Amino acid sequence: MNHADFQALSVFARVAQEQSFSAAARALGIPVTSVSYTVRKIEERLGARLLNRTTRSVSLTEAGAKFLTRIAPLLQELELAMHDVAGASSRSMGTLRLNVPHSAIPRVIQPVLKDFLTAYPDINIDVIADNSLVDIVGRGFDAGIRYDNVLEEDMVVVPLVTQMRFCVVASAGYLQDRPRPRHPRDLLAHECVNYRSADNGALYRWEFEKAGEKLRMAVTGRVATNDNTLLLQAALDGFGFTYIQHRVAEPHIQAGRLVSVLDNWIPRTGLYLYYYNRTGMPKKLRVFIDFAKAALDGNDNG
Repeated sequence: MNHADFQALSVFARVAQEQSFSAAARALGIPVTSVSYTVRKIEERLGARLLNRTTRSVSLTEAGAKFLTRIAPLLQELELAMHDVAGASSRSMGTLRLNVPHSAIPRVIQPVLKDFLTAYPDINIDVIADNSLVDIVGRGFDAGIRYDNVLEEDMVVVPLVTQMRFCVVASAGYLQDRPRPRHPRDLLAHECVNYRSADNGALYRWEFEKAGEKLRMAVTGRVATNDNTLLLQAALDGFGFTYIQHRVAEPHIQAGRLVSVLDNWIPRTGLYLYYYNRTGMPKKLRVFIDFAKAALDGNDNG
């Protein structure tokens, strides 16, 4: 691959990432006409349409998605090699792109962001909050952060927060004339506020564990969402129980607005950083992992 081929494929990958020719052109600092011409030449060379174009949107064709999946790791490796040959140092590490769920922002990103950027003034950080499980390689991310039960097998996994507490809560008003659950199966007789995956539309099965007994339960109710703020508000408004981070619910538990049940049934979970298993990890990612692990110390008791 010569330099022109590398540049052309990089342009295509950027268009796929931005889903826009104009946005890719702005990011790359080149005219839109150059972006369009480059992509068209790649398609002519391959004899296949890689992008669907309308007046309002740009999306990958099936062939384009497969092509991007194959070239994205190669482009990253080539970029790393070119930086190494050019003598890139820790003072010029570029932009670190992270894809994280909304719940990881207050747990992982906010606690370290200021000190990390101060310690490494030549690293920019680009954080996309997204609850769906995305292809970080195909989308051009250096790493992602997810809960331990949704990680891909071909990823390198680094624990960041490993003792996160969840709880099952309902409003005091909802429980006023209803019995409190003593066993997770008692929830089947109650209204519950569900978390629905944006990836596949499935409802999250609530996880319980005690004395060697493990349960993953599907519960029902009138409200389902993938937004944690709405989960909390629906519980506060009396629409039943929800399964939510303890730290989020704790102020309302302390104030008596929410009641926590089945506390001794809730297993601890964690947030993990993951990245594609390849050689030559970018320095910007290496220093972020080391910094975050030292700052967070792997544990969270809240």
